[in-house]
Amino acid sequence: MPTKRVKGKKKLKSIKAKVTDSMSSKRRLSRFGKEQRKGMRGSAANYITRTQALKRLQVTLKDFRRLCILKGIYPREPKKKVSGKDKTYYYLKDVMFLAHEPVLKKFRAFKTFMKQVTKAMGRKDYENAKRKHENRPTYELDHIVKERYPRFVDALGDLDDALCLVHLFALMPAGHGIHADATSMCLRLVREWQNYIVATRALSKVFVSIKGIYYQANVQGQTVTWLVPHQFTPTVDKRVDVRVMLTFLEFYEVLLKFVNAQLYMQIGVAYPPKINLQLDSAGAQLAAIELERVQKVKVNESGEKEEVQDRVEKKTEKNEISKDVLQQQKESEKRIKTLGSAIANEDSSAVEEYEEEEANEASFGAMSEPLEAAFASNELAAQIYSEQRKERSEKSLFSGLTFFLSREVPSACLELVLRSHGATLGWDGAGSPFDEKSPRITHHVMDRPHQGHRYFNREYVQPQWVFDSVNNGILLPLARYVPGAELPPHLSPFVNDEQEGYTPEYRKELDKLKSAVQVLREVGAIGDDGALSSDEEDAEEQEEVYAADLKAEMNGEAGGKEDGDSDEEEAEEEEEEEETTADGEEEEESEDEKEEQEEKSLSTKRKADVVSTDKKSKRVKKEEEAAELKELAKTMMSKKAKYLYDRMQYGLGKKADKIQKLEDKRAMLDAEKAKSKEGEAMSSKKGGLKKRKRKTKGKSAN
Repeated sequence: MPTKRVKGKKKLKSIKAKVTDSMSSKRRLSRFGKEQRKGMRGSAANYITRTQALKRLQVTLKDFRRLCILKGIYPREPKKKVSGKDKTYYYLKDVMFLAHEPVLKKFRAFKTFMKQVTKAMGRKDYENAKRKHENRPTYELDHIVKERYPRFVDALGDLDDALCLVHLFALMPAGHGIHADATSMCLRLVREWQNYIVATRALSKVFVSIKGIYYQANVQGQTVTWLVPHQFTPTVDKRVDVRVMLTFLEFYEVLLKFVNAQLYMQIGVAYPPKINLQLDSAGAQLAAIELERVQKVKVNESGEKEEVQDRVEKKTEKNEISKDVLQQQKESEKRIKTLGSAIANEDSSAVEEYEEEEANEASFGAMSEPLEAAFASNELAAQIYSEQRKERSEKSLFSGLTFFLSREVPSACLELVLRSHGATLGWDGAGSPFDEKSPRITHHVMDRPHQGHRYFNREYVQPQWVFDSVNNGILLPLARYVPGAELPPHLSPFVNDEQEGYTPEYRKELDKLKSAVQVLREVGAIGDDGALSSDEEDAEEQEEVYAADLKAEMNGEAGGKEDGDSDEEEAEEEEEEEETTADGEEEEESEDEKEEQEEKSLSTKRKADVVSTDKKSKRVKKEEEAAELKELAKTMMSKKAKYLYDRMQYGLGKKADKIQKLEDKRAMLDAEKAKSKEGEAMSSKKGGLKKRKRKTKGKSAN
C-alpha cells in the first residue's frame, strides 16, 4: 500500500517504464503495413465451401451442379481446409465468375415459371398452364462453347469425352429420364462424325476390347480417341446418376455440332448433310448420307453474282419430296429392290472421284521426282518423304478391294473401318449395291467356322484380319485368319511394348513383316498397295528361266557320265589302288600326330579353365564392389531422395514381376499347345494302326 508523505522528508521520484521501441505507430504502419485480420488472406480468403457458394448465388444444389458442368468449373483442394476436411471447396473467383453467367438468369426465370405453372394447375386452369408451358424460357449454350474453346484446335483436343458420351447415348433406349429426341440427335451426330472420318480417311487405329471398340483418328494434326460400345440394348443401373450425364450430354451436343460444322466447311461440304430416307429405312448407315458441295459465288463480266453448286456425290431426285410421298416410300417395299443400284451409283461416283485424286497425286509425284532426288541427301527431307508415303499407303490400304459382309459380323464397325481405307462395300441384306454372287467381290468377311457354298474367286477372312491389317498398315497374310482357324492374339495398338518391357511373340512376327515390306517399298519391289512392280516380275521370270536351264544342263551332264567309255573307268580304278597304298603309309604317321595333339588340347583346356575361374572371381569382385558403392551412395542420400529412390525401385520391381508373370503365362500356353499337338499326333497314329489292323483282318478273311 502507498505510504503517506511525511512532512520534512524528501519527495520520492516516480518510477516509469523504459522506452524500448523508438518507432512511432505512424512509422510502424508505413513500414510494415496494416495488420491483417484472421480470414482475410490465404486459403480462407481464396476458397469457399459449396454451401457458401450456394448462398452467394441463391441457387439450388441441382442448378449449381448443372452450372458448374456447363461452365467447366470443378472443386479444388486447398492446402489448408479452414472450414473442415469434410467440405467441398471452390475457388472464390470461379464462383464470382458464375454470378455473371446469363444462363443463371434463365435458371431463375425457369424457377418462377414453374411456380406459375403449378399455381395454374392447382386452380385447374389447364389452358393457361398449357400456354405458359409452350412459352417456357429457353437458353442457348453457344456462347459457353466459344468461351471455353476460343480456338478450334482446343475444341478438337477436348473431343474425346464428348464422342464417348454421344456414342453411348446413341445406343441408349428412351426412358429413365432419357428422351427419344436426345438419342436421335446423338445418332445423327455420330453418323456425321463417322462420315467425315470416312471422307477424309483419318482413321488410324482400331482395337476391339470387352468394354467396346476403341478408335483413333488424326484430325487436323490432333489425335482423337473415342470408345464405341458394342451394339446391344444397355440397361440403366439405378446407381448411375443419369441427370449428371444428361447435363454433360447437353453441352457435348452443342460442342459436336460446332465441330462437325467447322470440319465440313473446311472440306467444302454443306452442313448438315442430307439423309436419304429410302436408304436409311433399308438399313444403310453411312451410305445413306449424301454430301453436297457448298454453294460458291462467281461474278460475271457484267458484275452480277451467280451461285454455282458442285456436288461430291450424285444426288438422287428423291431427296426433296413432300412428307406424303416420303411416307408412301416408307410403306412401299417394292422400291427397296432398287436401293442397290442407288448405292452402287453413289459408290461408283465416289470411286471415280478418288481415282481422279489418285491420278492427280501420281502426276504430281512424277513432277516432284527430280526434287525428291535432289533432297535425297538430306536425312530430314528423306524421313519426311518416307513418312508421307507411308501415311498415303495406309490411307489407301483397301483401295481397289471389294468386301462383302455376312449377317453375323458387326457391319457398323466394319463399314467405318473399310470405307475409311478406300474399300468398296456390300452386305447381306436390303440396300446392298451387289449380292453375294457378284464376281467383283475380292474378300468375304464372315464369322462362322464353315460356309455351305464357297466361291473360288475370292478370299474368306474373319473380321480380325481387317482390324489387324489397319493397325499394322499392311495387308497381313490370310493363312491365320481363314474361317475356322485359331486366330492369333488381337494386340492393342495403344500399348508401347518397349515401355512395358514385354514384347509378345506375335508382335515380333509383325515387326519383321512390316520391316520387310518397308524395305521392299523403299527398293521399289512393291507399290504402296503391296503389289509387285513390273520390273520385279520380269526379274523373277528371268530367274525362273535361268533355273530351268541350269537343271536341264545338270541332267544332260549326268546322262553323259553314264554313257562314258569303260577305259576311263579302268583308269580311275588304277588311280584308286595307288591312293590306298599311299594312305596305309600315312596312317602310321597320323597316329603319332594325334597323340601329340591330344596332349596339347588337354593342356590348353586346363589353362582355359584356370582363366575362366579367374574371370569369374574378378566378375564377382566387381559386382560386390558395385553393391558396396551403391549402399554407400544410399547412406549419403537425403531422406527425401532416399524415399524417392525406394519408390522408384518399388515400381521397377512391380514392373519386373508383371513381366515375369506374362512370360510364365506364355510358357504355360506353349506347353499346353505342345501337349495338345502330341495328343493329336498319338491319336492319329492309333487311328492309323486300327485302320491297318482292319485291312489286314479283311485280307486274311478273304
